[in-house]
Amino acid sequence: MTQSSETIEFHATSGVFIRSDHLITPDDLERVFTLYLPFIGSTSYALYHLLVNELPYTANQLHRQDHNFLIDSLNISLPNFVKFRRRLEAAGLIKTFYEHDAVGEVYGYRLMMPLMADRFFKEPLLAGLLYKFVGEERYLTLQMRYDVQGQKELLGKDISARFLQVFQNQSDESVPTTPLAYQEAKVTAETTDFSFNDMAEMVHGTTKDEIEKHHNFLVAMHLNYGVDEVTLANIISQSVSLDKHEISEKDVQRLLRAQVARPQSVMVPATNQVTDEKNRMPEIKNSEAKALIEIANTTSAQDFLAYVKTTLKNGLVLKNERDLVDYLVAQSVLPMAVINILVHYVLIGLQNDSLKGALVTTIADSWTQNRVDSPEKALVQIQQHQQANLSRQEKRFSRSKKVEKTAPKFLQQQAKTVAPESSANMGTDAAAAALAKLKNIKTRN
Repeated sequence: MTQSSETIEFHATSGVFIRSDHLITPDDLERVFTLYLPFIGSTSYALYHLLVNELPYTANQLHRQDHNFLIDSLNISLPNFVKFRRRLEAAGLIKTFYEHDAVGEVYGYRLMMPLMADRFFKEPLLAGLLYKFVGEERYLTLQMRYDVQGQKELLGKDISARFLQVFQNQSDESVPTTPLAYQEAKVTAETTDFSFNDMAEMVHGTTKDEIEKHHNFLVAMHLNYGVDEVTLANIISQSVSLDKHEISEKDVQRLLRAQVARPQSVMVPATNQVTDEKNRMPEIKNSEAKALIEIANTTSAQDFLAYVKTTLKNGLVLKNERDLVDYLVAQSVLPMAVINILVHYVLIGLQNDSLKGALVTTIADSWTQNRVDSPEKALVQIQQHQQANLSRQEKRFSRSKKVEKTAPKFLQQQAKTVAPESSANMGTDAAAAALAKLKNIKTRN
């Protein structure tokens, strides 16, 4: 593991310091167990719980514990300890500090309080992970558990007593003050090509503390729309209110969508053209598949959606389509390139005029269960689905032929009398459609 430019050799004999700015209560541990455990894992939760229990015993810097105690208590290896600790760091539950003092190497673990339930479900990265690992039914159950309890609404006039109606004003008493800073978990979501701190330095009209309040939202917008630090900083500056100097998340999202809606210069090979025939799937050759994969890998989801709707289909990008793509990205389940392939398949492959929420989420759920993590696997899934549909159609066609052969003669004669020409045309059309689909299935990935 590395820190800045120097390499730190991690030894089990290194000292352990633990700190928390606030008391971590059983209620906090219960939230970690219920909301965080599904994606951090049981051992990571056990490590967090163990560090919380050891807080009262690590105040002495001379007689300090080492990592052997933690490793032996959890019965894990040193590499696994680092892996589970990193999960807690990424989820915003601990921060790790390193120093080399007079006694030797020491690692400091600052325990962070888990998010309150209402903040957790508004956090797109954490809520998306929970949804991925527990499913929709359990996710909705957990939301209801932390929602309003008892009656949804109380009618009538508020007749509660006020403070000065009951207690005397004690402003003359001098009360000792203790600086308390609210400690909130923050998800580590920065990428190698995006620096949040550099972006924050370029924002004008507000403070760094205000920008930090929207840290996770702004990182999610970078991942969603694929904008760099300069572009995102410019959009944030435009969204700052003149009176209170606050950032409006709605304005940031609106400006980003307007930015994406502008004509984008997407490099497309000449072979990647969409056929005008609406009654059949376009045949994707090997070179076209490579070109599609390259575009999907290098284009953000919103840019790709705008390109498909405006350039390939000569249409408009609808608000519900942008919201649907935002939802897929916020789930953090499918990679950006796979989402692009899904959009292309629904709009071009299946020849839909717009993205339908039920269809898109059904395909996304199927691809998630089949561990589709690359555009190549997505194309394979599409081909397998087409082949399965063709097999079902061929079976239905063969069964109808058998029924026709085994039908009584008077029924066959009656069918010929009613529509002799239409029956022949029906068989010819079905055979022609089956052959056409069989021809179009020959796609090499």
